[in-house]
Order: sequence, then C-alpha cells, then structure tokens
Amino acid sequence: MTFKTFTLALIASFGFPWLMLVVVPFAKMRNVKAAYFTEAEDGRDDVYVPRRSGRITDGAAVYAANGCYVCHTQVIRPSFAGSDLGRPGWAGFPPDQDKPVDTRRETSVYDYVGEKFAQIGLMRNGPDLSNFGGRVERYIKGEHTPATSPEDWVYFHLYSPRAKKETYWSTCPSQRHLFEIVDDYGQGHEDAVPFDAPGGKQIIPSDEIRALASYLLSMKKDDAVPYAINFSRDKKKAE
Repeated sequence: MTFKTFTLALIASFGFPWLMLVVVPFAKMRNVKAAYFTEAEDGRDDVYVPRRSGRITDGAAVYAANGCYVCHTQVIRPSFAGSDLGRPGWAGFPPDQDKPVDTRRETSVYDYVGEKFAQIGLMRNGPDLSNFGGRVERYIKGEHTPATSPEDWVYFHLYSPRAKKETYWSTCPSQRHLFEIVDDYGQGHEDAVPFDAPGGKQIIPSDEIRALASYLLSMKKDDAVPYAINFSRDKKKAE
C-alpha cells in the first residue's frame, strides 16, 4: 500500500462518518420546516407549535456542565431500533381521565426546539428523560416521599438519589454541590427544601439546581402532534 492510498483511506474512514453523523444532521436541524395539522389526517388545519415550558436555556447549560448527558438519553427510538415505546412512561402515556390524548410516540426533531444542542445522550446508565416531567407528576401521586411538588421531588432525588425506597437502585451521583447548607435559626428559610438536613441546618437549592429542575420538568411530550410526524405504532387518522 502506497502512502497516498493509505492517506486517502484514512481520510475516507474518518471523513465519511463525520459527514454523515455531524455535517448532514447539523444541516438538516438548521432548516427544520414547520409541521402542519391537516383536516384529512388530524381533523383541523393549523401549524404545529411545540410546547416546552421552563428555563430551557439556563437549565440545559447546567445539565451539560454536570455531565447528565453521559448517563441519560433524551430520545425515544422507533420500534425497529429498540423497546423504548414499551417501557412505562418513557415514550409518553396512554389516555386517561386527566389527559385524553395518547402521547406515546417516538422522538422527532421538534422535541428539541428551544435548545442550542440536542442532548440526545451518550449512554443509558440511567433512564431516558424524554418524558421525565410527566413521570415525576405521577411519582408525586403514588410515592411516599417528603416532596409535595414536582420541584421538591427533583431536589430530593438529586440531593440523595438512593434515599427513596422506590429509587434505591439509582446509580445517579448526588448533586449536593448544587445546594447550600445554612444554619437553621428557628424561623425557617422560605426556600428551604422539605426534607431532612444535618442537625441544626437547612438545605437551600441554588439558582443552578432550580434551573436544572425547571429544565428536567419541562421534558414532557404531552401535546398532540400532527399525523405526519407521529410515528407511534397505533396512530390513527381523524375520523
């Protein structure tokens, strides 16, 4: 093998994957066209506006800075690529009396609207977070925790991931560096979290953990999407 052949083979070996995995997806994400509801398929004519609440920009920065993307994904794979759609709560929820819309579906590019980077993740040492906000709302109703709100549940989990009986198996590292422990003078700090702290102390969530909690709780695919971008197995056209 000549040096020229070796050089060309090396360029092709690294260049083609870089082109297909970085350049092409980046170019497509920069020019995402609006998705529309249609009367024939959805029963109404309208433009689809993805819903995402919370301090996404600030929270996403904290999420990235603390390496959360290493252990958690934010992508629901299609049926042929995995079993994500069948895992409870990962792909969304079946309709019920509170929310009559079936939100179980695969991920689409519109799920990352509002973020500078689509943090799809590297590994799944922890569960997927695509519908984390929706799962937490159900945890509050069904678990015996000190948390009385979704935000408090997130604080409790990130402060001491294995303290709850339901998540004793968690491998998530504690994020105690994002909390401040202050003296309790008896009055009680208005921002103190409602769970146990070291004797005579109170635990105060920092602005960073507040932004992270807001970001995590905003992850819920609970809106109806147009038939054209709904890749769920049981999708139906409007009747």
